[in-house]
Amino acid sequence: MKKILFFFVMFGLGIASFAQIDSPTVAPDRPGMATGPDITPFLKVQWETGFESTWDGNPAFLLPTTMLRFGVTRFAELRLEYDGSFYRFNYLGFRDWSYEVQPLVIGTKVKIFEGYKWVPKISLMANLAIPLTRVPDGFLQPHTAPSLYLLFQNDVTDWFNIGYNVGAEWSGLSHIPSTFLALCLGFNITENFGAFLESYNYFTRHGKRNTEVECNLDFGFNYTVHPRVQLDLYGMFNCQNPRNFNGIGLGVAWLIN
Repeated sequence: MKKILFFFVMFGLGIASFAQIDSPTVAPDRPGMATGPDITPFLKVQWETGFESTWDGNPAFLLPTTMLRFGVTRFAELRLEYDGSFYRFNYLGFRDWSYEVQPLVIGTKVKIFEGYKWVPKISLMANLAIPLTRVPDGFLQPHTAPSLYLLFQNDVTDWFNIGYNVGAEWSGLSHIPSTFLALCLGFNITENFGAFLESYNYFTRHGKRNTEVECNLDFGFNYTVHPRVQLDLYGMFNCQNPRNFNGIGLGVAWLIN
């Protein structure tokens, strides 16, 4: 982990030395599950990538999680996301490692309102997860899976903001969506150093009277090494059973041009 963190720090510093000072500033959607309403600037490209290690009874690694964001108009962006999962599984007492290709996610984020005083910034985000492969053990979704979110953010002060999302996610396995709710508190500790604390939750109906609830927390830090480059480090756990699901991750976001 120390070697990976050192790599990201040196990578960010190297990018910063070549970046232009007067360029637009980076506004990442990572880390965390809540998404901010900011749009990639028009005709700009933003790359966000990272590594994540989780534990749910067996170890798993996202190698890597990668998103490309393209500013296609002054109020909308195009998004492409790919995740690869390297995990250990148990089958009849036999343990082995496998690499799983996650669905390719194609989406867009559209700015609705810039925000004014107590009225939040508002954006709409829509995604479509497309399976790239099918495997016999059924880990991958068999169908395309759409998702739709409303994204809000209130800039309370120059050092504190509140972000919140509400959305619907389809798994590709059922026609019944899960409701997604997230609340994120962001803190600008210094001009370049920030922190966040976030709750993200899923509510899935099974029948008329049975609703499955999943509650999670994550928290972390970000460091802006240059106006166009930001590094992050974060952790997460399941509130209902933190020993059975937890993880850590780190990454970088780069506004390329």
